[in-house]
Amino acid sequence: MAQVDIGLYTPSHAEVDGQIQPVLIPERRWYDALLSGEGDEPIHRWTVKVFQDLESETADTDCWTWTAAHTKDGYGVFHLGGQKAQAHHVLWALEFGSPPAFVYGPNGWERVHLGHQCHDRDKTCVGGPTCLHRACVNPEHLALQSASANVRAGHAGEHERRKTHCPSGHAYAEHGFSYADPSGTTRRYCRPCKSGFRAPQFVGSRKNLAVAA
Repeated sequence: MAQVDIGLYTPSHAEVDGQIQPVLIPERRWYDALLSGEGDEPIHRWTVKVFQDLESETADTDCWTWTAAHTKDGYGVFHLGGQKAQAHHVLWALEFGSPPAFVYGPNGWERVHLGHQCHDRDKTCVGGPTCLHRACVNPEHLALQSASANVRAGHAGEHERRKTHCPSGHAYAEHGFSYADPSGTTRRYCRPCKSGFRAPQFVGSRKNLAVAA
């Protein structure tokens, strides 16, 4: 559950995770510029950076591929109103309004993501910065998702299970094993990291974990 200063946002309602829920919308200079009456110039600049040809690598899902700058996580970047926006937000916002930052659900306030449903449908894609769907800006492929729903839809668990080494490069087959944390989630455990320089990450809920010899 996120700690949110509600006074910094505009309260509203939006369809998140398929149902109308209370949301908080931040001020965005790029969105104000989009609606400022500058004519078609922003949309023209945006459109020329999009690849909508049948030769697109993701043509089988009708994705619109962003061809200009990307973040290190693989999302398109568009500059508008002196501010950096994620490219897939722009055309979606023109039709549905500025995307909310938080949604209030069963677990309190959660972050909101404009999730790529084209990725969610592609069970062969494990995600990550090289995921081609992250470069998709087709508004028909997007939907507002709470942070928890976005993680579940993004095949994050499958992506983690396919890893063979810990972040420090130790082979799980040689140095690690799996365990269930207090929430019941299965996690990977690395002995060298636990006893070495990454030890601080194992405090708190994991400090009483019984480690096999």
